Amino acid sequence: MRNFSSVLKYFILIRLFSAFLNPIDDCDEVYNFYEPLHKLMYDHGFQTWEYSPLFALRSYAYLVLHWIPISFVPSSFKIIAFYLLRVCLALICAVCEAFFFRAIDKQLNNSIARNYALLSIFNVALFRSSSAFINNSFSMYTVLFAYTCWFSNVLPLSVFFIAFGSLCGWIYVAVLGVPIAIDILFRRQRYWDFIKWSFISGMITMIPSALIDSYYYGQLVIAPLNHIRYNIFSKNGPTLYGTDPWTYYVANGLLNFNLIYPLAILGIFLTPFIDIFVDRRYVQSGKASIPHTLIVSSIVLWMGLLWMQPHKEDRFVFPIYPLIILAASIGIEQFENFIPRLVRLIKLNRDYVLLLRSLFVYSIVIIHGLLSISRTVAIIDGYSAPIRLLTHSNSTQAFKLEESRHLNVCIGKDWYRFPSHYLLPQNSKLSFLRSEFRGQLPKAYSQEKNATRLRENHFNDANKEQVDRYINLNECDYIIDHDSENPSELEPNYSKQSEIVTSMRMILPSKGSILRSFYIPLLSDRSNRYTFLHLLKFSKHARV
Repeated sequence: MRNFSSVLKYFILIRLFSAFLNPIDDCDEVYNFYEPLHKLMYDHGFQTWEYSPLFALRSYAYLVLHWIPISFVPSSFKIIAFYLLRVCLALICAVCEAFFFRAIDKQLNNSIARNYALLSIFNVALFRSSSAFINNSFSMYTVLFAYTCWFSNVLPLSVFFIAFGSLCGWIYVAVLGVPIAIDILFRRQRYWDFIKWSFISGMITMIPSALIDSYYYGQLVIAPLNHIRYNIFSKNGPTLYGTDPWTYYVANGLLNFNLIYPLAILGIFLTPFIDIFVDRRYVQSGKASIPHTLIVSSIVLWMGLLWMQPHKEDRFVFPIYPLIILAASIGIEQFENFIPRLVRLIKLNRDYVLLLRSLFVYSIVIIHGLLSISRTVAIIDGYSAPIRLLTHSNSTQAFKLEESRHLNVCIGKDWYRFPSHYLLPQNSKLSFLRSEFRGQLPKAYSQEKNATRLRENHFNDANKEQVDRYINLNECDYIIDHDSENPSELEPNYSKQSEIVTSMRMILPSKGSILRSFYIPLLSDRSNRYTFLHLLKFSKHARV
């Protein structure tokens, strides 16, 4: 796994699988990214309160950046635009990872680079994040590029990619630039260069972003500043959508990285000792090699920031996923280096050293790979029903289209499972049926030309329900709904009063278990509770 082109091919292959199989597991990806992009491309889609000019927390510049590679796809083939965008994101991620692998090889050593490549290829966390159209994934790409340039001593570009990722993607990613800044300012003492690069990078990114955002919002907008102001200084801020205990990221890390998560933690703790007692690169190479401690300090900074926040989400960790695997690779290498001493201690033949090192490394790689594949299959099997349902319905022409009017495709309790208008036919729109949910749902953009600039008072920043979002059941042509075990008046099983057009199996919410978190053939199917997500044609006789 030392050849760059071979590693790139493997990364591309696996990330393309992600583009076509990865479910959307966060409604934020749909309503804050796919839907406003759909509005820009095809003139209709959902708007969230974060895109209201009253708050202007989200950047249209970020959407325009992703509009470019799919701008040529007509509305009659918009499902192709959906998958094409995912393919583009997957390819960008694969290229980032391959160059990062090569930079690790040059800056650290071949052993760590090999471990990184072997662990990354099948890792479930990277599978899920690589093709996600969300600013957290975008930040992961830019961090990969920034650290690649840092390791390769291309310092101006490393500063640029941190600025680009934070100002165009997610402002908090600037924290991951702190180790780079420390290296440039204190180790290399290039003060003026850092100030110059930072200013130029900031202007290159911020000026176009501000111009695009100001155009769409109809007022001067610097979205990253609005985002900081809301999350730090508003009365709602990060607690609006719930809080979680500190153990959230421990469980999350074990699910995403299984046995290499403790190895990553060990790698972080070992790095100071590596720099002080083991690593002699500074003397031997004659060049300013970056200390391991400085490299992995970014993980400590980022997780420290996340742990301080009361609201916790899986996607918040996306930007450092590759760095966690790098830390695990460093930890594995240190165990490898201990094996010759162990062989001498127990007085084995020195010929066993290579065998034991290979057995140790590949055992970890194989176990990690199998657990990651098992976790990936569990996610695809349990949560990809919404995408598969609408993709299948489009490809088989399950929707009976009428040229004279658009179709109302309705959704109630499953509103957060909707995978975007890209997977609905050209002349159809999604509408919401009232359910037990009492938070604020997105609202369809106005059909006026200045829709993105309208300051209508239909949004709030407190997640309070807005009743103008709903339509009556008798206005629906189709319904997306799953069979619930506990139907209610507001959340009935609509399959009882409608014609089932097509169905896809999905897992039912329940307490976590090993067979729910990791797919084990035969056992998972028997143990887990499943239901069906339906596309229903609402029967005419039910319209009362």
